Amino acid sequence: MEVKNLILYQVATDRYYKVGDRFVFGKQLNYQGARVLDGDKLIKGRLYDSGYNYVNKKFKLASKNNLVLNLSEQLEEYDFIVRELAFEEVRKQSYSNCPSRLRCMFLTDSKEQCLKGIKTFYQKGHGTFFQAVAVKLTGTLFYAISECAIRAGLSYNDYVKMAHKYWSQSQEQTDTIKEILFEGEAEIVEILDEFEYKK
Repeated sequence: MEVKNLILYQVATDRYYKVGDRFVFGKQLNYQGARVLDGDKLIKGRLYDSGYNYVNKKFKLASKNNLVLNLSEQLEEYDFIVRELAFEEVRKQSYSNCPSRLRCMFLTDSKEQCLKGIKTFYQKGHGTFFQAVAVKLTGTLFYAISECAIRAGLSYNDYVKMAHKYWSQSQEQTDTIKEILFEGEAEIVEILDEFEYKK
């Protein structure tokens, strides 16, 4: 869907936006794209080696470096990567007119949800400084209405099937919108609220 000067909202993480800031989305990787293609959140090294040594009692792991926790986080990150690679492959092959999840700006059409979310985004484990912002957009939007982008530990092929459901969603806005993907020109027009998470 093409839009011009449409106002939508975002909870921005560690961006430090200012009113008047302008960006172009769609050409460079976003944070999600960097996680998928550059492995920004992967634990470096082979956790298999740590697990093997742990099982064979060659060393003990401190609680802050808990093997089970590290394995869990690593598996979850790989699940995220597999899902996003499947979604991007399906988009390229069959829905290339839609914004890429790896290069888009994620938004919401609900100012209230945006303001509510600013205080809870830190729970996702990304960043410490959050802003609820209003953004003026000119470009291409995709409305994701249903929960078709869940992470469920599926195979690549099962994520491909899920991706077809996601990208083929009706763009009629009669249901609650879960997320909005945008590529094009974006301008920050208002900082609605800010929140810094201090551990």
